[in-house]
Formats: sequence, structure tokens, C-alpha cells
Amino acid sequence: MSGYIEFKEIVDTMEAQNYDWRKEIRDIERVQEKRKNKVDFSLTEHVKAMVYAMLSNNRPWDGIAKNSEKIDAIFQNFNIDYLLTASPEELEQKLKEIKCGNRQIKNQMLNLSGNIKTLQRIASDFGTIDNYYNSTDVNTLIKSLSDSRKKYKLKWMGVALVCEYLKGVGIDIIKPDQHVCRIIGRLGYSKHNPATVQEALDVCKTIADEYDLSQAAVDTVFWQYCAKDKLEICSDAPKCNRCGAKNCPSKNL
Repeated sequence: MSGYIEFKEIVDTMEAQNYDWRKEIRDIERVQEKRKNKVDFSLTEHVKAMVYAMLSNNRPWDGIAKNSEKIDAIFQNFNIDYLLTASPEELEQKLKEIKCGNRQIKNQMLNLSGNIKTLQRIASDFGTIDNYYNSTDVNTLIKSLSDSRKKYKLKWMGVALVCEYLKGVGIDIIKPDQHVCRIIGRLGYSKHNPATVQEALDVCKTIADEYDLSQAAVDTVFWQYCAKDKLEICSDAPKCNRCGAKNCPSKNL
């Protein structure tokens, strides 16, 4: 018997409520296919993925997605020469005007050019950014980009945002944010509630292997089940009456 039957019950719940959980997964897996085919991502693509990961920090994603064309315009379609010299204050203000800021937007924009230079340094050291990413164990890679003691640390990006960035350039990884860590803990899949970041990474990989899915697909199922403007069942205030996970230990608590 499956050790993670509740995951299938969550998917069944989404389908029973006519929620198309596959759409966003298809978008992610198209990017993953590019990496599987050993196609390098350009610096512009890396910077775009990094910026969108930054913008996802502690806020609903829906507003970012709906304003993607305006965001692309603000960053001049992620023109590297422009971004290396752009005014951080101006970028911050323009993002706030379209309500796409977050608690750390000031610091993120102040450090954007420095993070681009870090990506350029990786490309210089390894020939391309993807030469480094493809040749490095994923857990080591996450640490190298998120740990302040490491050479390639991306400033104002912790583990969750680094993972979101790596997903954006086709690496099969989850974003261990509050939604995913909380639902894994509520389901009793971890020793802690909410789950630790490492527990979330490990559990989602095991579920992905068990159900023959990408890790990003497992992550996206959990995220859509929890997030505001998505199905929003296992949210801050869980709607257990709508949930089909029969043996969830947290149900109705």
C-alpha cells in the first residue's frame, strides 16, 4: 500500500471539484524538457527566473502572474546591460505601483545587479551557468546559492526562493515554502509540523518517485491545494469539509 495515499486523495479532490491542476505543471515541465535536452538557458532567462522567484516572496502568486507583461516591461525584458545600471529605487517604485512588491522588495532591488554579477561569475568560472548547475548535486547547488558563507550566494534569496529560481530554469526541485511545509506537517508526513525545509524536500522527492511524477509536479499540487487564488483548501484556515484526505491526522482539529 502507498505510504502517501493522502496525496492521491488530494489529487482526486481537485479533480472532483473540476480544478485543472495539470495546467501549471505542464508549463513547468516544458521548461524541464529544455534542460533534459541539454539546452543551455541564456543569462537573460536565468535573470528572469531569479527575479520572478524574488517577487514570489511571502505573497500570493496570482497578482504576479496577472501582471507578468508589465513586470517584463519594467525590467525591459530582462536586458542585462540595462539591469546592471538601473536605479533600484525606480524598479522598486514601479513594482509597487502595480502592486507586485513584497516585504523585501527594497533589498531585492538593491542587490539585483550584484546577483546578476554573481551569475556572470558562475558563467565565467564554468563556461556557462548551466555547466555548473548540471554538474552539481542539487542539494549542494541549493546551498551554494543560498548560504551566505558560499562564493555564489544570491543575496536576499533563501532556500525557498533559490529553489523557485532553479525550478524556473528547469531543475526538478520543489519550493519548500510555508504552504508545502505546512501541508506536509498536517498530513503527518514529517516529524515536525510544519515540516522543516529538508523534510519537505525529502518527502516530495519520495512522493514523486512513488507516483512517477516530477518533484515540481508534487510541489505544484500541494501549492495549488493551499494557496490563495488557487483551490485554497489546506490554507491558513483549512477547509477540511472540502478535503478528501480521509485519514489526515489534522482533519477537523
